[in-house]
Amino acid sequence: MTSDDAPRFIRLADWLWSGARELQERHPTQAQQMATLDAMRASFASRQAATRRPRWRWWLAGPGLCAAALMACVGLLSLAPPGESGAVVARGSDFIVLVSAERWAAYQSGGTNTAWLVPTDVPRERLALLGLPYDPGAAAEPVHTELLIHASGDVLAMRVLP
Repeated sequence: MTSDDAPRFIRLADWLWSGARELQERHPTQAQQMATLDAMRASFASRQAATRRPRWRWWLAGPGLCAAALMACVGLLSLAPPGESGAVVARGSDFIVLVSAERWAAYQSGGTNTAWLVPTDVPRERLALLGLPYDPGAAAEPVHTELLIHASGDVLAMRVLP
């Protein structure tokens, strides 16, 4: 601080002290005080209302998301993959049915001209998905099978060949 700056700080300090004394000498009336408090309360209430409005929406979002997740889980659990309860063998044949019982009955009632028998190789690990015995040591070896395919392209059944 230089000597030139000192008078400026002294004048500023004097000015602030005189302003403080002047504010202390002024006393607002009771009506002015009440009007100021009412204005402050109204401002505070409007700010509180503005911050509360979005909160109730978020309060409902949590249970809504939980309900949606629960419904999705129930929906996924109701979709049973084919062969979930083990391999279902069609009566009178060596075929393992890969579709639901209703669809299998509909395809059988449609006649024999609506499906083709296609020879193919299937990875051995697919046998485990059908509930058949599975040797992990021979997972790389293919299994010779015949697939019964409907004209629509649906794979109806599979027969494992020796």
